[in-house]
Amino acid sequence: MLNENGHIEVTSPGSLLTVQDTGRRGSQRFGVSVSGVLDLQAATIANRLVGNPPDSAMLEATFGNVALTFDKETKVAVTGATSDLYIDDFPMPLWETLIIPAGETLSISAPSSGLYSYVAIAGGIDVPKVLGSRSTHVGSSLGGFEGRALSQRDVLLIGTASVTPIRPRAGTTAPQDLLRACDDNERRVRVIPGPQHDAFDDEAQSTFFSSTFTISNVTNRQGARLEGPTVPAIDGKHDIVSDPTYMGAVQVPSDGNPIVLLADRQPTGGYAKIASVISADLPTVVQRPPGSEIAFELTDLNMAQQEAKEFVDRIHHEPLVEPARIFSTNLEVNGEAYNVELVHPSSVGSERDVDGIVYASFGQTSESVATVESTS
Repeated sequence: MLNENGHIEVTSPGSLLTVQDTGRRGSQRFGVSVSGVLDLQAATIANRLVGNPPDSAMLEATFGNVALTFDKETKVAVTGATSDLYIDDFPMPLWETLIIPAGETLSISAPSSGLYSYVAIAGGIDVPKVLGSRSTHVGSSLGGFEGRALSQRDVLLIGTASVTPIRPRAGTTAPQDLLRACDDNERRVRVIPGPQHDAFDDEAQSTFFSSTFTISNVTNRQGARLEGPTVPAIDGKHDIVSDPTYMGAVQVPSDGNPIVLLADRQPTGGYAKIASVISADLPTVVQRPPGSEIAFELTDLNMAQQEAKEFVDRIHHEPLVEPARIFSTNLEVNGEAYNVELVHPSSVGSERDVDGIVYASFGQTSESVATVESTS
């Protein structure tokens, strides 16, 4: 049954489209995977751009090629991987607050860099919470939309938009000095020693930190599998008594090829963990597609904790960039009252008339935009 907040129809799900939020915390001790968004930076900023709380459910697309049709005028933002974005045939900017007119389709191409895209909708995706989260874990058919990846013609309900003092206008953008993970693919990934760091001798540790690995084609939401020089444990003892796993743990199984565990990881694991990726560097790990290179450098716990604190503060509290207001007025046309606001966002397109209402679409030029809304 559809609701008054509107709905979204999946026109094309791409290779993998799921509902995710910040994860199913507190249930890992019962054997339940945490799941949730992979790129916390991109997901948090997407929710901020539409005025949502940070734990609101959104869509995560793997390698793009997604199309979504909206039945009502809706505020959205798309972040993450660098892709071409369109509303119908009009090019649109990423990392910016957009207004989609009723009946139109948002399309995301395959990315030119990065792997995961995030679509935040004002009000979030309205699916039931399971164990406190709306995240999808496909492997156990838990959460999200019927516990599965989305398919063509699936219909998602939109939740009720939050009443908050921060309601970004169309044209609001992400802070420009906030480095996007998909563009940060050359710097070494910082790690701290893992719980079983001493299961590897000096030579194996030197191999791990001096080598460049390639992300395997079998990488998925469970883990980023690495190919390159093998990292043997002392006496080949890679197996340990199973202990809890966590996002960013670098396991080394018996074949010596490291695996960086990600959101859909198993709750416990029985392989030695040589290192742990610091939380501030996790987005750049998950956004590196198969075939790309990755290398690691050791940092200390104090630095990792400081970086984590700054990372959280930055993605949650660094001010968004509002469009410059150039002119604002009211007018009346054929007895109908309208608010007219001329703003200067990061990009602009052409105006269209849909069902008697004029909308501004944001494209890729540097001109100003007039937004016209009925006051009735």
